[in-house]
Amino acid sequence: MMEQFKKTVVGFADTLTIFKNFLTKRQEQKQSFKVEDLARDFLGPEFTEGLHNAAQDIKILSTLIDKINVPNDKIISMAKSTPFILADRALKKYFKGAVTLVIASKIALGRINLTTLKKAFQLGGYDSVKMLLAENINNKPRVTKNEKTIKAIVDRLGEREKKK
Repeated sequence: MMEQFKKTVVGFADTLTIFKNFLTKRQEQKQSFKVEDLARDFLGPEFTEGLHNAAQDIKILSTLIDKINVPNDKIISMAKSTPFILADRALKKYFKGAVTLVIASKIALGRINLTTLKKAFQLGGYDSVKMLLAENINNKPRVTKNEKTIKAIVDRLGEREKKK
């Protein structure tokens, strides 16, 4: 079922992030970004009927995207792929309590999945994981160079490896 989902759904775009990027005055004035408020303010009060129904919310969000004139290339550039979302979710679950959710997401953003981390750990333990996470990309670490964070990741990988 998941394979069919991945073939059908290419990715996701967070409309809240899109709206905050394109409605900067609204952001500056600390106005609400609730779907209901956006629909009322940009489309009219009649568009607020039937909200909080998934199908209706999608129609309203799509209409808002069109009304605000968000170019498709901007939506695509702000979208996250289905494999990224799934990897991010798996990493957050696996490392829960060991590292922050931000670090787990940075691992996924670094295009490192759990399988890759486990293989690095199995091949060379701490040093291999550190090399992967601290790899220099554009003069920045791929994920982190923080020794404490790397140790926490390696410790969790080691704990889970022992349970096998």
